[in-house]
Amino acid sequence: MSQAIELIEKAMCKVSDGSSILPLRWGMAMPEGGFMGMMPGYIADPDCFGIKIVNIMPDNAGSKLSSHLGCMLLFDAKTGVPLALIDAGEITAFRTAAASAVATDKLARRDSKVLALVGSGEQARAHLQALMLVRDFEEIRVQAWQRDEAERFAVEMRLQHNLNVKVEDTVKEALNGACVVCTVTSSPDPIVTADMLQPGMHLNVVGASIPERQEITNCVVSASRYYVDFKTSAFNQAGELIRSVEQGLITPNHVVGEIGEVLNGDVHGRESNHEVTLYRSLGVAAQDLVVANHLYLQALNGGPGSKIDFYSEAGHEDQS
Repeated sequence: MSQAIELIEKAMCKVSDGSSILPLRWGMAMPEGGFMGMMPGYIADPDCFGIKIVNIMPDNAGSKLSSHLGCMLLFDAKTGVPLALIDAGEITAFRTAAASAVATDKLARRDSKVLALVGSGEQARAHLQALMLVRDFEEIRVQAWQRDEAERFAVEMRLQHNLNVKVEDTVKEALNGACVVCTVTSSPDPIVTADMLQPGMHLNVVGASIPERQEITNCVVSASRYYVDFKTSAFNQAGELIRSVEQGLITPNHVVGEIGEVLNGDVHGRESNHEVTLYRSLGVAAQDLVVANHLYLQALNGGPGSKIDFYSEAGHEDQS
């Protein structure tokens, strides 16, 4: 995860300095409620391009299957040769949590001690692992629709990380006194309202990835210092931002900037200990590409678990 955070920080700088190509994610809704999303992209340094196909299956929640399943295909930028086919679910979990950690490190108060996780699935686990690396939390709170799932999460995290993890019955209870908040749910409707915000709080809003869904109310948008991963995707796919602009609650200028612009020094981050900061995570292909390329190079160079069969163009000899 520490490597992933470093990779994502570099990727977000590339997103904001123009050295990437990031078409909008598009997809297909499934009859039973799932969604197939396709995310192509190119990034310079490392010079590569690829596409992630990820199936978002909310009904997998609570089962042994991830809610995000699919594959990432990585290509050589100069020749177009396919380099690797990688599990998209693993990449998505790692890069999304790492991106929230990058944003938290730049936007949350340095003295943040209480973390609230709304949701107890794969992303909650990955986010806890990532955020522990950027802040020294003394208390972790978790809230989920099914309390037994939250209880299992709490026990698992206590054993794995020796942390003080508490289960809360409601979102409001989880957020009361929290310094950093992560919403990682599949909820189609807002679960965080403006009355739950407290001075100095930082939020990572992660769960709603299509315009029809939103985890926070429009008033939370207007009450916060609002940052995004990529403006183009945010104005087209962040439901609460789209509706807040349409309703005249805010103007497009309410978006302070991209997190990459903060990293590059083009935009200010938190300016006081009292303001509420918010990072809207939609995920961009550049994040997937840097992680996929890192895994490919690790395997190529004999990293852990790196048995790969290589075939020469002339003769197709096994050079594993």
